[in-house]
Amino acid sequence: MLRQRKEAYDAIRPLFQAAEQSNDRAGADAAACIAEMLRASEKLRAGSATNLPLTIGTEMLDKLVLALNANVSARRLFLEAHEMTPQVLKELGLERMFGDGIPCPPTQRAQSADIVPLTVAA
Repeated sequence: MLRQRKEAYDAIRPLFQAAEQSNDRAGADAAACIAEMLRASEKLRAGSATNLPLTIGTEMLDKLVLALNANVSARRLFLEAHEMTPQVLKELGLERMFGDGIPCPPTQRAQSADIVPLTVAA
């Protein structure tokens, strides 16, 4: 029974990580697209002979900014989900398999900035 729970966890973990990475890539792509749209708009306006209105693409840019904001919100939700991992492992009875180590990277910075000698860190 415990083995089946661990197998389920092991099947879900890479899918969670892939979804998180996809969201990060989508956010980065949206940000790059927004930046390029702004650069292109500025270049077109610089060539005054184009005689294009300033509002071209504004609605599209607004939608992309909303999409980027959604990616940032999704990132926060992924972080919140990470923080739930210890509790889920406990509920599944798997906390002993991982000991004190959580199988996810930390979601927050350490509270102190203590300097640790390299000999201790290694």
